Amino acid sequence: MPTSPRRWLRMLAIAAGLSALAVGGLSPTGALASSHREAPLIAEDPLADPTDVYAFRSPDKPDTVTLVANFVPFQQPAGGPNFYRFGDDVMYQIHVDNVGDGRPHVTFNYRFTTKTNNPNTFLYDNVPPVGPITCSGHTYQNWNRPQTYTLSVERNGYTSTIAQNLVTPPSQVGPKVTPNYDRLAACATYSSLPGGISSFAGQRDDPFYADLGRIFDLIDVGSTPHVDYLAGLNVNSIVLRVPIKMLQGPNPNDSVIGVWATTSRQQLTLRTDDGQKRSFGAWTQVGRLGNPLVNEVVIPLGKKDRFNASQPKDDGQFLSFVKRPELSTYLNALFDKDVPVNVDRTDLVTTFLTGIKAIGNQPADVTASEQLRLNMATPVTHANPNDVNRLGALGEFLSGRAPEGYPNGRRLGDDAVDISVLAVAGVLCQPSTAATLGFQQCRNTNVNLGLGDGVDRNDKKFLAAFPYVATPTSPY
Repeated sequence: MPTSPRRWLRMLAIAAGLSALAVGGLSPTGALASSHREAPLIAEDPLADPTDVYAFRSPDKPDTVTLVANFVPFQQPAGGPNFYRFGDDVMYQIHVDNVGDGRPHVTFNYRFTTKTNNPNTFLYDNVPPVGPITCSGHTYQNWNRPQTYTLSVERNGYTSTIAQNLVTPPSQVGPKVTPNYDRLAACATYSSLPGGISSFAGQRDDPFYADLGRIFDLIDVGSTPHVDYLAGLNVNSIVLRVPIKMLQGPNPNDSVIGVWATTSRQQLTLRTDDGQKRSFGAWTQVGRLGNPLVNEVVIPLGKKDRFNASQPKDDGQFLSFVKRPELSTYLNALFDKDVPVNVDRTDLVTTFLTGIKAIGNQPADVTASEQLRLNMATPVTHANPNDVNRLGALGEFLSGRAPEGYPNGRRLGDDAVDISVLAVAGVLCQPSTAATLGFQQCRNTNVNLGLGDGVDRNDKKFLAAFPYVATPTSPY
C-alpha cells in the first residue's frame, strides 16, 4: 500500500536523526564505500562506478586540456527496456590539483535529472506515435526518458554554475529508435559554454581495452588468442574540454596538474513500500579513480573500499602496497625472473604518487598522492588520436618525441594495461633507461617490451574532434 503522510513524517524524522548521527561520525551505512568494480561495495552500484580517467591536451585545440571520466561499466548494447543513464542521486566530480598538495583546487560537478514523459508505456521512445528519436539544436523529440544535467565548478571555496539544462543523448538502441546516432550525439555536444568550456555527457564506446578473461585467470596472458573482452561494450562518458589557463595553478612556471574523478551519494537511502526512493544526509564519497589499475592490482582486497573512500592527500596509508606490489611477485614467478621483488620500488612510488621529473609531470612542490598527473606544457605529438604510440610517454620518449601519454596524463589510445605491467616489471629502472630517467637500476636485464596482455588497440576508432571517445556500439 502507498505510504501514508503520517508514516512519511515518522520516517523523515528517523532519517533526520540517523543523518545527524552520520554527520557526527556514526554513519549507519558506513563511510568506507567504494566504487569501480575492483572493490566489493561498488560491484553493487554500477551507476556510481568510475571505470577510467583520461587527461590530455586536446589534439585539435592544443590550448585546452580534455578530461574524460567514464562510469557505468560493461554496458551490453541491448540493455533495454531501461537503457543506461547517469544516476540522478549521484554527484559526479572531476578534481584538479594544480598545486601538488594532494587536494582539489578546481572541481567540476555534474548533477543529472531524468524525467518520464509517458509513464503508460514500456517503450524508450514515446507513443503515440511510434517512431524514432530525433533532435534539432539541443532538443530531442519522441524520447520518453530524457536526461539533463547541471555543470558547476568549485574554486577557492566558491561554487559557480557554468550551465544548466544541458542534455544527454539517448542510449544507442538500434536503427529504428535511434537512427543516425552520430546526429543524436551531436545534439548533446556543447562546444561553446561560458569560459570557453566544452562538455558532453552520454553513452560512448568503452575506450579501455584488455584481455580481462586471462588477466583474472591467474594472469594467463601468455595464452592465445588474445581477446579484448571490452570490445562491443559501452560506457557512460563525461568529456570536459577546458582552457589550459583555467586549470593553471598559482605557480606560472609549473604546468603540472593532478586529475582524479569521484562519485558521491548521500549517506541515507529511504525506500518506501510504493516503490519510491529518497536520499538524505551529507554527501559521502563512494568512488575514486585516478591512475588506471592501481586499485585493481596494487591495493589489496581488504583496503579497496577504504581506498575508494579516501582522498589523495591521505595516500600515505597505502604507500607500502606501492613500494612492494604483489603483482611483481607473480610477474617474477610466471614471466620474467628479473622482476625485482622484496625490495622497495622507488620507481613505482615516483610513477604513481609523485610524477616522474624526467618526463616533466612532477609538480615543483609535490606531496606523494595517487593522481593522474599531466604536464599541460607537453607538446601534442599526434593530431590523430588513433596514431599515438600505445606505450605512452615511454614509447614516445624512446621514439625521440616529447613524452606525451600515460603516465604523463593519459590519452585514449594509450595501452594502460601493458604500460602498467611494464612499469611493475621495472622498465623505468632497467639498464637502458634507469640513468636517463633518474632511477637507481633495479634490474640486470632490459624488460621485454612485448610483456603484456596482447591486446594493443581499441576495437573502434576514436574521433578526431570533441568528444573524441568513439560512438557507442549498436545492438545489431
